[in-house]
Amino acid sequence: MAPRPSRPAGEQSLPASVTSLLQHVQEQALHTESEKLASRLIRLLHCVSPRITDGDSPKVLEIDLNVMRSLCADGIPDEAPALRAALWKLLLGFLPCDAFRWDDTLASSRADYQTFLQELLSELPADLAQAGNQAQQRPGTWPSDIVEDHVVPLAEVLEQIRKDVLRTRPEMDFFCRTLAAASESLKLEEGEDRSFNAWEVTEAVTSRDPECIDVVNPKSHYDVLARILLLYAKLNRGVRYVQGMNELLAPLYYLFAQDPLNGLHAEADTFFCFSLLMSDMRDAFVKTMDNEEGGMMGRIDKFSTLLKEKDEEVWKHLEELNVVPVYYTVPWLTLMLTQELDMADVLRLWDSLLSDLARPHPLLCYLCVAMVIGIREVLLAGDFTDCMRMLQHYPPVPVDDLLQSALRLRAADRTGVGFSSNDLEAADGGVEAAAAMSKRSPGGWWPWSDFSLRK
Repeated sequence: MAPRPSRPAGEQSLPASVTSLLQHVQEQALHTESEKLASRLIRLLHCVSPRITDGDSPKVLEIDLNVMRSLCADGIPDEAPALRAALWKLLLGFLPCDAFRWDDTLASSRADYQTFLQELLSELPADLAQAGNQAQQRPGTWPSDIVEDHVVPLAEVLEQIRKDVLRTRPEMDFFCRTLAAASESLKLEEGEDRSFNAWEVTEAVTSRDPECIDVVNPKSHYDVLARILLLYAKLNRGVRYVQGMNELLAPLYYLFAQDPLNGLHAEADTFFCFSLLMSDMRDAFVKTMDNEEGGMMGRIDKFSTLLKEKDEEVWKHLEELNVVPVYYTVPWLTLMLTQELDMADVLRLWDSLLSDLARPHPLLCYLCVAMVIGIREVLLAGDFTDCMRMLQHYPPVPVDDLLQSALRLRAADRTGVGFSSNDLEAADGGVEAAAAMSKRSPGGWWPWSDFSLRK
């Protein structure tokens, strides 16, 4: 669907959030020694730059999500965390396609987060402020005005979050780093901003009790993860917190905390983007939804059907050995492969996953099928134990190779919701294919920074 003209160009000034992003990425492109990287940055920057139609009454067009998805699916440079963060916020629907609404959207959302946070902390019993050994001293419950079949002790929710958060990405020291000194001295007076500057962190690893989580005055990134998850559980009583949500949260927070332009608001932005991501994934975490299409068993059934279509020999072999998909696909399908890849590869993979709208099967399902087919010879030669070992402890694989394998599997099935029908035919073309897409965008257009030259 082509972007619609949203407003007259007039004498509008560009919002500060957009201006800072354009200037930052332009500076990166100008100073990089890699022509390929510079070209890639400019191409991605153009897709989020406000565009102006030709004619006597030029109009500002909204960002073309179709073009943006095609470009992002080919990968966003690791060297540009600010750009990747902005693009992910667009892909998830947190930022609007009308760039002139970015400042208002961000300010409103961040103010709302402070309100949510104040309400959470006001309900938190004093002895649960730090989750650890103290968490068992008082049961605590969610507010009694919520009508439910049963009341889950607050201590139980926070304790489960604590255990899982402290196991998040143990191979990285990022999450256990202490926050900047100014962040550790946050006060709890009424109306005070209780978020922190994630960009300003110390390099030292926290020396406090490694089993303790502080959601009132966060001292490490682990504390912030726990606070986001606790707030999500409070506001989503039908889901609350389920083990594994921490793994979906980690890539979002890690990326936004690395954003040099918006790191100050990493916590708030992560909360809203995580909530949007969970709107698609939540059914897989709700037991009563297991047998629905979006529930756990529904997703596994889709995977099994697709594997049978693409490689019936492997499917049949695994069925005969009773190596059923539920034994190995649950973390793949619910955690979006976060446990199978290191963080850098997760970020690259999510560039494509968040960009994908194609049906009949989401890209994630094709990726999981590609993983099984990628080790088919080992599986066909193995017994139950061999197959389970390989599938539950999947060997390292280059993420771009995995993506290309999934795209090839999807080629015959793709209907192109959100993409043109010939996108996948050029999948191996990478950046060149994306460039071809951008050239097909409607009408002539110029980056906003050039518009002043036309007056």
